[in-house]
Amino acid sequence: MANKMTDQELLQLKKYRFNSRLEHSFSAAELLDESSLNGFLKDLALAIGAPSEKIAASMLIKRYAFFAVMSLYALTVWNKKINLSLDNVKMEPAEQGKNWLPAISLTDLTVVDWDGEDRPEWRKSVFNDLFANNIYPIITKLEKTVGISRLILWENISVYLFWLYETELNDIENDNVASDFHYLIFEAEGQVFGRYNENPLQKYYGEKTYVKERDAELRVRKTCCFSYQLPAGKRCKTCPCTHLAMDGRCQDGENICGTNPKKNLV
Repeated sequence: MANKMTDQELLQLKKYRFNSRLEHSFSAAELLDESSLNGFLKDLALAIGAPSEKIAASMLIKRYAFFAVMSLYALTVWNKKINLSLDNVKMEPAEQGKNWLPAISLTDLTVVDWDGEDRPEWRKSVFNDLFANNIYPIITKLEKTVGISRLILWENISVYLFWLYETELNDIENDNVASDFHYLIFEAEGQVFGRYNENPLQKYYGEKTYVKERDAELRVRKTCCFSYQLPAGKRCKTCPCTHLAMDGRCQDGENICGTNPKKNLV
């Protein structure tokens, strides 16, 4: 049964950069048009001071990951599915000289409730619409357009989904949290995420290790997202390059700063 999201639900999603009233926005569907995507990435790179469209593409997916966070929050906490079509997703464009943390909106604010029957099968269909039909086409287009590795882009997504389940929902008394998180990592087949034989997120769910520079137990990334190449020059706290010279520059995000990380990517 489809119903419009309640005011309380809309308020809950605001924590994940949701804003139902954007003055300026673009449709996620526009990112599948090569001409529109090239123009957007050039504008984004200029606005945020990224040295290339490749790095802008990584930042785009890091921001777009919050749409996945909203979607799985609704699935797990509410047992509801939001409209996951690309045409339904709107994002704020970047502004010159500002750190781009765009709000995300939805044209259609209705949600469909789980009907109470066979939740695992229903969950699989939601995952398929989110990943295979929404995120996978964007990642594929970015990889083909600017040559950025899909491994980087999927890890950009995974970082925020792990955060959602391990931090944001950790204290919620809801059996769906553990069940949905386990499915996301260990049970969901590759086809749920697109044209894959294997789950593209599973490889990133490694053990947390003590990072001396951060004095914390962290799950260090296997790829570099290039954030440190932005004007602020800051590295993510889970950056795989932190232990290397700070002027080391990751050329492709996979061959981490000249080390041999291929063993981490299989």
